Formats: sequence, structure tokens, C-alpha cells
Amino acid sequence: MSLTAVPAPLPRQTRPLPSLEALLGGSSMSPIPTPFRKSAYDRFMAGDHGFGRYSRLKLDWKGLTPRNPTFKALDLRPLDPGAGAPVAPRSLTEPDAGEAFRTARSRFGTPSPWEDLLEAGWRDGIYMRWPAGQTGKPVGMEVTSPGGLVLEPMLLEVEARAEATLFIRWTGSESPSLHLTSLRGRVGDGARLKLVLLHEGLGSHHRISNSLELGRDASVEVFCAWLGGKWTVARVGAELSAPGASWRETHLISTAGREHLDVDSQVRMAARHTHSDIQVKTVADGDSRAIFTGNLLMEPEAVQSEAYLSDHVLLLSKGTRADSIPGLEIKAADVKASHAASVGQVDEEQSFYLESRGLAPAQARRLIVVGFLKSLMDRAPMPFVPDMLDPILEAKVSP
Repeated sequence: MSLTAVPAPLPRQTRPLPSLEALLGGSSMSPIPTPFRKSAYDRFMAGDHGFGRYSRLKLDWKGLTPRNPTFKALDLRPLDPGAGAPVAPRSLTEPDAGEAFRTARSRFGTPSPWEDLLEAGWRDGIYMRWPAGQTGKPVGMEVTSPGGLVLEPMLLEVEARAEATLFIRWTGSESPSLHLTSLRGRVGDGARLKLVLLHEGLGSHHRISNSLELGRDASVEVFCAWLGGKWTVARVGAELSAPGASWRETHLISTAGREHLDVDSQVRMAARHTHSDIQVKTVADGDSRAIFTGNLLMEPEAVQSEAYLSDHVLLLSKGTRADSIPGLEIKAADVKASHAASVGQVDEEQSFYLESRGLAPAQARRLIVVGFLKSLMDRAPMPFVPDMLDPILEAKVSP
């Protein structure tokens, strides 16, 4: 008997993490002081670089070239006669805007090392502010990823008794990319914010963190439409630590092909008479994966508060997978709280009934999807949103 030597497998080659100097690329535009960036970079290097329990990034992002995001003001007036003229957002490279973003960290913290990386290496971002008592007309903005490593900070400030309506649309790139977005904001006492986020990521890999803090009697409506992206991880958080704060969150999710979408919502209620309402509906097709994790935390101070969380999934094919993980953590007495979840497939009897009335199978399928999403569309805070989403959804659910 002869023995044959088997060569040991070569160690897997991995690129080193980019240095802080490589991220900044010699840029001196930003007002953020170097020690602040260095501290954020050190936290990133020491942190866990995973993307969550259900999402593993299969992209060698370390070799991507750092690039600036592209911001473009949208004219919403053809869609909404009450909208305002396009307004170009201020750049965070302006000294007072950059300082506002830096100090926002003391309120929100950085729960993920990826936000530390963004704080360390960002080159440009946006700052939007609505002064106290101002009623702003709806305004829109489009954000485009040029490919590469894109670090994108955003800061919204709605001061006391102001009213703001903002539409943000993300479009992606087919080029290899890792797009990191951090949207932070404060809604002051008695203020109102209506926020619509439309995500069409194409072939991009995108992580979005959205953290908002609400003042006394403040009200926020967030409507998110997740309609594309090869790999998308979204983290939405709200802090209701002042009495009377109200939070309404809606997620409309459509996945197809081999898309991966992971949405995590965390709402902390820590004051009397607060209110939270979260509703999610997912339509999943192809070999896609969709995950929703939600948690409503009611602290002992949240007496006489109300919370509701629901997540419903419609599966259009056998190869798709969807996970629904709602949760309530109640530490307060004298509260109302409930949650609901369901995962199901297209009802064959419904399809048969519609087809027997003369509809083609594709038309019947589309009608079932529209009916499933109808109640969610009614929650859109801008009247033109359902009409805008309809052709996008039709293209995604058509066989």
C-alpha cells in the first residue's frame, strides 16, 4: 500500500480592512475633527462585523473604491399640486451642519460597527431642518449609489410645532457596491413629520439605519416601500421618551428573483400616553428571502400607552422564504398591546374564481396581490404614493 501526500488547502485570501486614510482619500472638506473620526474607526475595528442573525454579506467590499453619494432634489408638483418647489438639501460638509450630525451621536449612539465606519469615513451627506412653527410643503429627494463603497449620513431636524413632509427615493447601481446609510433625526415637541422611503436598489448591497427621537406630543408617520435590491438590510428605530409621542410605521415589501431583504424595527416607549402602530405586508416571489423582525418595548414609565404590531406575508412561489418574528416586551401596567402575524400562499379558490370570470392567470394573480396590499397603501401619507408604486409592483409580480 502506498501513501499519496495530499497538499494542504491554501488559506483563504482576505483583503485587509481599509485604513481611515484610504476611506477619507485625503479629503479636507468635512468639518468633523480627526480625533472624532479616529475614535469611530477604532470602534469599528474592534466591533463585530456581522450584519445580523439572518443576513450574511457575500461581497468582498474591502476592495471597493470609496465614493460620494449623489443627491438630487425631486420636483413632486406634477404628482402632488400641494408640493413645494424642489429644495436642494444642505451638505453636511458645512460647519454647523457637520457639528449637528456629530452631536446627534450623543442622543442615538452607534449600535452597529457599520455606523462607526460611516462616522469615520463619510465625505458628504445631507442636512434638512424645519424651523420652529413652520409648515413645510412636501419636498422630495433622490439618492443614487454610483457603485463602490458609499458612506451616506443624513440628519433631519423638525423643530417644535413644525410640520414636515419628505419623500426620499433610493436607486442603486449594477456595479459592485456597498451602500451604508444612517438617517438620524429629532422631531421636537408638538411637531409633525411625514416620511416616505422608496427603495429601488437594483443590484446594490445596502444597509440602512433609521433612528428618530420624538418630543412631547410629537407625531411621526414613516411609510417604507422596499421594492428592489440584491441585498438590503434595514434597521428602523424610534425613541418615544416624552409623553404623548405617536409613532406610525408601515413597511410594504416586495421581493423577487434571488433578492434578500432583512427589516428590523425596534420601538422603545418610555413615557405616558405614547402610541405605536406598526404594520407590515410582504409579497415574496422567485427564490427570494424576506425577514421581518419587530420589537415593541414598553418601559415601566409607559403607563396608559398603546402598541400594535402586525406582519402578514403572501408567498407567490414555492422557492421563496419569508420569516416573521414580531415581539412585545411589556414592563408597564395599564397598557394596551397586541401583535399578529401570518404567512400564506395565494388561495387557489380565489384564483379559480377570478379566472372563471374571464381573467387570465397573470391578471388574477395581480388582482390578488393588489387586494392583499390595499389596506397598507391606504396608510401612505402622500396621496400620489399608491399610483407611483402600482407599476413597480406590477412589474415585480408579473410571472
